[in-house]
Amino acid sequence: MICPSLITPLQLSSSFSIQNKGIFFSKECLFINKTWKHSMCLSLKVSVARSITKEGNFLKANNKNVLTNVPDNVVLTPWTDGSAFVGATWDEQSSRHVFNLGVLQEARLLCLYRFKLWWMIPRIGNSGSDVPIETQMLLLESKERATIDNEELVSYVLFLPVLDGEFRSSLQGNSAKELQVCVESGDPAVVTSESLKAVFVNSGNSPFDLVKESMKILEKHMGTFSLRETKKAS
Repeated sequence: MICPSLITPLQLSSSFSIQNKGIFFSKECLFINKTWKHSMCLSLKVSVARSITKEGNFLKANNKNVLTNVPDNVVLTPWTDGSAFVGATWDEQSSRHVFNLGVLQEARLLCLYRFKLWWMIPRIGNSGSDVPIETQMLLLESKERATIDNEELVSYVLFLPVLDGEFRSSLQGNSAKELQVCVESGDPAVVTSESLKAVFVNSGNSPFDLVKESMKILEKHMGTFSLRETKKAS
């Protein structure tokens, strides 16, 4: 059964010649074929709902595992469709916390990290151990085989450490292939026992659209910056 909420408006396509009644599945569309006077095909395009979820000890994007062995103190707050904030809670208060998000392995990744005070450079890899300290952006590529036509489906997951109150965040990895988050205030007098929105996580099919969409979401939520396209000319 197809959920009505996942079906976009009907589309007519003349690229198929209909001879027999039947149902065909493809990578992106569900085609329900009938005999038409002009040999046309009525197609229903089914869109896949995006989601970022924590299920047990797994962090998932669109029902696919992104991180494994996620600790119990990691907290996920759903935000918009396909996005969420990830943070953690601790038993003790401190001005600096480093916590594990989970194990990251067998995934192509691109990260931007601060290697000097005012400079960032990219690095590529395939596990959490390839993520350097002071990483400001992490982009993961996920691939899987389609069950119908055996084509390779590619999607992307974006991790953006953000400001959470008086605390800044950054990503890093360790030799155990764990992806970690460093949360710090920079002031020993400013302490906390939780940071629930330390990292923004989003997913999509295009890395370019994903980054652009994520920055628009954060611009609206945080209200501390403006994108170039929305800045008013002085």
